[in-house]
Amino acid sequence: MNTLDLDNLSDQVLDRIRRRPGHFYEIKYLARTFKAAEKDILKALDQLKKIGYTFKTDKSGRWAMIAPPDLLLPAEILFGLKTKIMAKNVFAFKMVQSTNTVAHQLAVNGIAEGTLVAAEYQFGGRGRRGRVWQSPEKVGIYMSLILRPSIHPGRAPGISLITAVVLAETILEYEDIDVKIKWPNDVLIAGKKTAGILTELSGEPDHTDFIIVGVGVNVNQRPGDFPGELAGKATSIRIGLKENISRTEFLRRFLSRFEEAYLVFKKKGLKAFHKKILQYSYLLDKEIQLKSGRKRVIGIVKDIDEEGRLVLETKDGLQKFYAGEATLH
Repeated sequence: MNTLDLDNLSDQVLDRIRRRPGHFYEIKYLARTFKAAEKDILKALDQLKKIGYTFKTDKSGRWAMIAPPDLLLPAEILFGLKTKIMAKNVFAFKMVQSTNTVAHQLAVNGIAEGTLVAAEYQFGGRGRRGRVWQSPEKVGIYMSLILRPSIHPGRAPGISLITAVVLAETILEYEDIDVKIKWPNDVLIAGKKTAGILTELSGEPDHTDFIIVGVGVNVNQRPGDFPGELAGKATSIRIGLKENISRTEFLRRFLSRFEEAYLVFKKKGLKAFHKKILQYSYLLDKEIQLKSGRKRVIGIVKDIDEEGRLVLETKDGLQKFYAGEATLH
């Protein structure tokens, strides 16, 4: 059996036994089911073990799956996921430079909306303004989604805000902890950054071809995992909840919520999320310094309007900004 055939057989066997964790299957039964030799079934199971799936066998030689690995594998991402658009295609990598870079190339080549690119590790993960996003293995989620909304490019920044809202609400499914959104694209737990969003648009001045939504989430990092200056600025969901969570389960919950929010956004725009954005806003009613291009403005945040603009009350009156770097003053 060649490598491709073995991979396909492993996927088929996994799909069958994954449905009933702890249930024992006879090798003969699996061989008959998939019209394969018993030795190939054993090879397929051994391949799954090497990936990280945990099995046990009984005295009769039957196999049962005990636990899946918490790895960003297509089979685990898609298990039980009922979305119709998001994760329509899944490309999962052990290591990439940046999931946004891979997603951009796939989008240019015309791949379907909802395609998901995920990676265990990024050696060139990107944040806003050219910053590096720290992407250690097996503790975070590093992913990009390809969207093809028929919207004016001016509405595209709203995608970052609805993504932040969805991330906040996904975290709050686990426990009611202090989760906030820091305009325009960060999610904070107890005032420290736990997730960042990088949206990149391709299109014309009056037309959107596609949007790449890149998301990095600190999921299971411990306090000592953040190097240098990040130690005082970054946190993780694990630190907030005081327990590890399954990254694949979190990703599935996020994808389900995001699809629902995205469909509402396409129909009703950011207006439908205005109340939630203000509810989760970290900056609302606080005095900040905003760096927007070469301009620096000090003011009190009064609103995030229905176009996603930050509304500041300054000494010169109300001013609105589509983008910028905000720090508490």
